[in-house]
Amino acid sequence: MKRFAALLPLLCLGMLASAGPAAAGAWPQAEGTGQLITTLATSTSDTGFDGRDSGRTLEFRKWELTPYFTYGVGPDSSLFLKPTIQRLSADRTGGGTDHTSGLTDTEVGGTFALWRGEGSVFSLQPMVRLPFFYDKDDSPALGSGHVDLEMRALYGTNLTFLGLPGFFDGQTAWRQRTGAPADEASLDLTLGLRPNADWMVLLQNFNTISVGDAGPGYGDFRRYKAQFSVVRRLTDTVRLQAGVNQAIGGRNDGDETGFLLALWLDF
Repeated sequence: MKRFAALLPLLCLGMLASAGPAAAGAWPQAEGTGQLITTLATSTSDTGFDGRDSGRTLEFRKWELTPYFTYGVGPDSSLFLKPTIQRLSADRTGGGTDHTSGLTDTEVGGTFALWRGEGSVFSLQPMVRLPFFYDKDDSPALGSGHVDLEMRALYGTNLTFLGLPGFFDGQTAWRQRTGAPADEASLDLTLGLRPNADWMVLLQNFNTISVGDAGPGYGDFRRYKAQFSVVRRLTDTVRLQAGVNQAIGGRNDGDETGFLLALWLDF
């Protein structure tokens, strides 16, 4: 169990290799150590959930390559950088398809532990999203073209579930936008289980809703997504993650199905 507890900061980082918005788990990266997680993800939406009223098409295909770098700068703090390269294909309402490729918003932030108990931690995670090197008027757009500010509260704890050692990670966040679309509130939940020393299973749920005025050309939305993935340890410093995710509900959002493959490098 002690060995498992020592690995918890790495286990929680499985969240950032996911399709969800969470940038890290509740445990900051250990001081003086780093990790690079490079994720290749693809997703497709052929239909939209009921209730869309924005007039935007919800049929699209998406590829993403996301390197995520985090480094522990203190006993209770770590910093992270997360750029994303994306290719979007969206069907036009009147027929035809538009394509856009390039660098999307880049996320920069940190994770700061405010309280630690035996096997538990509570952290705050401020983050800023910066719109670099793309035209917000492209169709489909790679981003809003505005700076976003986010504050996230995170709680993580050790547990045993079905006789297996594991952890729970719960996160709630508020994203403040400086332009359209609307601000967002989110709740993300992760259950991680380790059948043995080489395998880990991640069960995750991501939930986001818009709050307030969406702005011209946008509508209010809700997005609920579930993800299942497994992580295999290849060496002491290399892990491989593979997973699937599915939208399970929403409004003015695509009925999205996705797959991901991620390589974790510890140093």
